[in-house]
Amino acid sequence: MTEDARRLRWAVNGARTFRIPSDAVDVALFEIDRAMQAAHFRADAADPNAGVQRLHRRGSVVGDVLIGGSGLSAITTRLGPLSARGVAVTWIGAVDPQTARVIVSLVAGSHVGGDFVDGVDDAVRTLVSRGVPVEDKGWSRSVDIDPTLPANPRRAAELGLTG
Repeated sequence: MTEDARRLRWAVNGARTFRIPSDAVDVALFEIDRAMQAAHFRADAADPNAGVQRLHRRGSVVGDVLIGGSGLSAITTRLGPLSARGVAVTWIGAVDPQTARVIVSLVAGSHVGGDFVDGVDDAVRTLVSRGVPVEDKGWSRSVDIDPTLPANPRRAAELGLTG
């Protein structure tokens, strides 16, 4: 099921799934890191047993309550440490020896969905412009990701990634 990216910007947490050659995984991770930083997310360490290749966070719980509860999230999501909270994970799995599946998923923080969608779109566009063959599966709701994967919000919470 492919979702409209405009809907994912504000209504629900989204996830982008695409396939790339296995030898392009490092380039993809570099571009995802760059795009997440530009979207005001910071890299964070994840438990190695969680099964994610990247964990990015932004904002704080206090900021999320103040901004999200006030209705000001549309104009204040870029205020730095007090911005609305968001947690994004990048999961990569082998499809076959030559192909990897990449899922970049916002597992917490619908208030930052716009910045997240823009960042991931930018990373995918940059991969394509660099000549990386991308088989884009498009956007979906993150809750529709396989529930056994850490890119699903429920599984991410069970693994302690959203806290």
